[in-house]
Amino acid sequence: MFTDRSARGIADRLGDLIHSGEIAQGLRLPTVRALAAALHVGPTTIASAWAQLRQRGLIHSDRRRGSFVRGPGTLAGRRFASLPPAPPVRLDLSTVFPDPALLPDLSGPMASAVAGAHWRTYPQDTVDAHLAGVLHATWPFEAEDFTVTSGAQDAVHRVAGVVLRPHDRVLVEEFAAASLLDIVEDHRAQAVPVRCDDEGPLPEALKAALATRPGMLLLQTRMASPYGHALSRRRARALTPMLAGQDIVILEQDTAHELAPTPDVSLGEFLPEQTLLVRSWNKSHGPHLRVGALAGIGRVVSRVRARQKATGGWPSVLTQHALAQMLTDPQTRETISRARATYRHRRQQMVQALREQGLTPTGVAGLSVWVPVRDAATAIRSLAADGIGIAPGAPFSVHGDGRSHVRIATTLWHDEHARIARVLADAHR
Repeated sequence: MFTDRSARGIADRLGDLIHSGEIAQGLRLPTVRALAAALHVGPTTIASAWAQLRQRGLIHSDRRRGSFVRGPGTLAGRRFASLPPAPPVRLDLSTVFPDPALLPDLSGPMASAVAGAHWRTYPQDTVDAHLAGVLHATWPFEAEDFTVTSGAQDAVHRVAGVVLRPHDRVLVEEFAAASLLDIVEDHRAQAVPVRCDDEGPLPEALKAALATRPGMLLLQTRMASPYGHALSRRRARALTPMLAGQDIVILEQDTAHELAPTPDVSLGEFLPEQTLLVRSWNKSHGPHLRVGALAGIGRVVSRVRARQKATGGWPSVLTQHALAQMLTDPQTRETISRARATYRHRRQQMVQALREQGLTPTGVAGLSVWVPVRDAATAIRSLAADGIGIAPGAPFSVHGDGRSHVRIATTLWHDEHARIARVLADAHR
C-alpha cells in the first residue's frame, strides 16, 4: 500500500484513500507508534505525516481519544479551519479585510447598471462588453482568450479543474496564500515549494523545482500573501529561459493590483503562449464585487468558459457593468489612489516598528506583513490575551513548516504597532 514511506509519501497515500472514500469519515486511525511499527518507520515520520494530514484538513486529533478521519475538505479556508479556534479579540489582524472607509461608493454604479441593462432577460453573452474593453486596454500582454469568473479563487479553481490531474505537481511560492494551497490539494495535486526573495521566485530554486516535471506554476506576481514579494522585470527575464518550451501552464494571480505601488510585470509579456493571468477587485473596490478576469492561453480559457456555460457559473453581468464604470470613473480612481497610499503607509508603519525591535519582515509591498519569529505560538497567545489577533504561519506553508512565522494584516487603522513589535521580539529571543 505504501511504496513511499517518507512522511510526505504516507500523507499523500492516506490522503488519496480519504478522497476516494476507501477510508471512511469518522474512522479512528492507528496510534503513531502502532502505524510506525507496522510500516517499519520511526514514530517521528508518522507524526509528521499526521501533521500534514491535519494541515490539509483531512484528519483531526484529540489528545485523549486519538486521531480521526475528517473527510475531504471544502475549498474555502480549510487550512485556517484546521487550527484551534481563536479567542475573541478587539483588534483582528489575522485576516486581510479591506478598510470600509477606503472603499469607493458602489451604489451609483450599481443603480446605473440596473437602469441601463435588460436585467429581466438572460444575457446574450456572459461577459459585459464594456468591461471586456476596459480590461483589454490595460492587460499586460496580448491574451488569446478572455472570460470572467466569480472572483480570483474561482478562476484558479476552474483552471486547476481543467489543467490538473491527481498527483500532478504544482510549483508554488515557499510561503503562499492558504486558499491557493487549498485549491491545489483539493485537486489532489502535489504542491512543490519554490523559495522566493523580494523579487519573486529565485532562479536556482525554480530550476530545481522544474526538475520534478510540474504541470503548473502558480505565482502571485504582486502584493503576494503572505511574503509580500513583487515580481520584478529583471527577475521575470531571468526566469523566462527556464520556462520557455516547458510543458507547463503558468497561472499568475494579481488580485490587489489596483492597490499595488510596484510596477505591473507579467511573465505573459515574455511567454504569452504559456501564461494565464487572473485579476480581481474585491480588495480595492469592495468585497461584494465578486468578479475575476481570466485571460491568456486560449485552449484553457475556452474550456473554462464552456464549463461555466454548462453550469451557469458566471458573475452577474450587472455587477460586471458596475465594475467597468468604476474602473473608468475619475472619482473612483481618486478614491483608489488614496487607498493605495494609505495601505502602503500602514504597512510601512508596521514594518518600521518591527525593524526597530530587530525583526526582519519580508517583502516590499502587500496588505500584510510576514515575520519570522522563534516562538510563534507564544507570540499569538500573548497578543490574544491583550485582545489582538494575528495569524499563525502554518496555513501558508506547503508542508506546515511555517510555524516559526506569523502574518499580520495591515489594512486596518490602529496604534498598536509598537506593542505588537515588542511581543514578537520577546517571542524571537
